[in-house]
Amino acid sequence: MFRRIWMCALACLPLAASAREIAPGTETEALELITQARQDRTDGYFNRSEREYKRAMSIIEQVWGPQSPELTPVLNGLAELYFDAGRYSEAAVLARRSAKVVETTLGAAHPLMATALHDLAAIYLVQGQTAEAEPLYRRALKIREAALGPDHPFVATTLCGLADLELGQGHLDSASAYFARALKIQQRAFGENDPRVARTLASYAVVLCKTGHHKEGVAAQAKSHAILMHVAASSRGPDVAIAR
Repeated sequence: MFRRIWMCALACLPLAASAREIAPGTETEALELITQARQDRTDGYFNRSEREYKRAMSIIEQVWGPQSPELTPVLNGLAELYFDAGRYSEAAVLARRSAKVVETTLGAAHPLMATALHDLAAIYLVQGQTAEAEPLYRRALKIREAALGPDHPFVATTLCGLADLELGQGHLDSASAYFARALKIQQRAFGENDPRVARTLASYAVVLCKTGHHKEGVAAQAKSHAILMHVAASSRGPDVAIAR
C-alpha cells in the first residue's frame, strides 16, 4: 500500500538550521542517517534501518525539539518501515504524530500532511478499516493536487491507494478510473517501462478483467510482466542477461 511516498519528506522539507545554535556536523549526520535508513529499508535490512531512523530522531529532537517539522522525514520513514513489518499500531502512532507536527508548524494544507494522511490511510486499509481509510485518502489527494498539481507522481500514489480501497469494496468502475488516471501520470513521469508503472498495470489488469475487458486486462498483465522481467534482467548485468 505504501507506494513510494517517503521521499516527499526530504523533497518538501530539507533539514535546515534553526535560530538555535547547533553542533557542527549535526545536521549532516541526521540527513545521512535518514538517507542510509531509507536505503537499508529498500535493501531489506530492517533492524539497521530502524536503528538509523531512531538515531536521527534522537538528534533532531535534541537539537530542534520534539515538535519540530524537521522530524517529519523520520516519523514518516519509520512509520513506513513498521508498516512493511506488519507493526501497524506502531506505524499508526508515528503517522498521527507526523500529521500533528505538520499541522501545528506548517499548516494543514502542506504536502507533508498528505504524506502522513496517506500513510495512516494505508494502515487502516490493510487492516480492513475502509471507513477510516477513505476520508484520509481523499484529504491527502486534495492536498497533493492543490500543492503539487494534478499530474504529480505523488498524486498517482494516492490515486492507487483509493483504487485499492474501491476495489476491495467492489466498486470496480471507480477503481478502474483511479488506476487509469494514476497509470497515465506515472507513464508521463517515469516512462512506459518503469517498475512503478508495471505495478499499477498489474492492479489495473485485475480490474479490467473483472469489468469484462478481458482482452485489455490480459494485455496489461503481459505488459507489466514484460517490464518487470526487463528490469530484473538489466539488474543482473549484460553478461547474465545474454546467457539467458
